[in-house]
Amino acid sequence: MTDMIAECERAAHTDGLAAGLAVALDGLGPAAAPGPVAAVPAAWTGPDDEVVRHPVAGHEGIAFVRPADRHPAPERTLVALGARLAAARLGATRRLTEHAVEHLSGRTAGGEPTIRKQLVLGTVADLLTALEALGAQLRVAESSVATVADVHDSITGLDWEAAKLLGASGFLTDSPGRSAHVSQLTANCWVVREGTR
Repeated sequence: MTDMIAECERAAHTDGLAAGLAVALDGLGPAAAPGPVAAVPAAWTGPDDEVVRHPVAGHEGIAFVRPADRHPAPERTLVALGARLAAARLGATRRLTEHAVEHLSGRTAGGEPTIRKQLVLGTVADLLTALEALGAQLRVAESSVATVADVHDSITGLDWEAAKLLGASGFLTDSPGRSAHVSQLTANCWVVREGTR
């Protein structure tokens, strides 16, 4: 499973959240989701699927589908999927953080690149350290419902910290920061929490 976690993270880091989600789902379709709506790569939708419209999900290559015939996967399968999805989200967060670093490297404040400012460097260092720690936590306890849910919650917080590095543009629908919002919604569709099933 650890190899699959690494592959999900790599796919999302290289090609975006939808690519990581495609690897994470590994043969599961929308009908396997624990709730009434499933997040899937947009390329997976067919003409008969009821797609829930979302203003920015399509820009990230994600579609929210309401399957007509639901067959939720067993909890054990969903926890494994949750771990793989967390890895994909880590890759997407790393991708967003790298975009923020590139953005800040091209901006100046006080005559020097903004990325060199101590508070900015500290925030980037904290983000990268937290990403590594969450990846290790995930690999050690990937079969724990509570751990997987906790990792997802932590990723959501990191996503918003990375989006803030982009300033106001991090919260626009045409900004790479939109991935933070879509990532959180995607997790809400698939992550099982203790006592919810």
